[in-house]
Amino acid sequence: MTEDRTPQERIAAARQLHAVLKDYLARPTWTPIDGTLIVSGIHPPPDCAEIPNGGVGLDGQVFTGGGNERFSDARRIWRKWTWRCEDDQENGEVTPVELKPHKFLIWCDDMDIETEWIRLCRALYGDKTNAGQVDFIPEEIVEYATQSARVIDALTSRLVVQDANATAKTEARKSLARSPMPLPENREHLSTEEFAAVLAVEPQSVRKRYSETGTYHGVRPTKLPNRRVIWPVEAVKRLLNGDKINS
Repeated sequence: MTEDRTPQERIAAARQLHAVLKDYLARPTWTPIDGTLIVSGIHPPPDCAEIPNGGVGLDGQVFTGGGNERFSDARRIWRKWTWRCEDDQENGEVTPVELKPHKFLIWCDDMDIETEWIRLCRALYGDKTNAGQVDFIPEEIVEYATQSARVIDALTSRLVVQDANATAKTEARKSLARSPMPLPENREHLSTEEFAAVLAVEPQSVRKRYSETGTYHGVRPTKLPNRRVIWPVEAVKRLLNGDKINS
């Protein structure tokens, strides 16, 4: 569909989307559900508390149901936020009910969440997600671009390359930072955070596999009355040694 548009129509659509994203990124805070929908390319309805079954895309596209890629992304992201809430509860931490937009984008990066809308948000931030300041494309450049579609194509290609390079650097930093934590001594059980740190994985990965299979690669936790789970150190040692685990 995009290829059938005239250069002027493509630029007009890009400017409209730029204005929509600019408005959302300029807001002081997002609720987690608002952030989930925005980075999935969906306008969050007022006072939204859950993923809706249909709505309007940030680009104006109307969805009569939730059976499409954008709503699938939203449900996937919302599940990860729910895991964070459960993890925070387990560790006695308070999950924020509102976040600054750049803080929500950082959480998405930490959780390896990637959508085309997150990439567009990064482009508007100038890939400075820690700065808290939106670096918008000057209107003069947009006006000049209306004179030639080739200028837009060149700028877009450059942004794609810059975004790919930045993503590769981020992934490299994550790989270097994530190293196994030594197994604590004189302990019979580990918390989910400790168990994940020993295996050099995210706590959400442990929680997800446990919710699906009841174990994490054969290690079965003990569930306490307060719904918190703890992981037996002996079974963790056998997992690290590659021994068979009788769960």
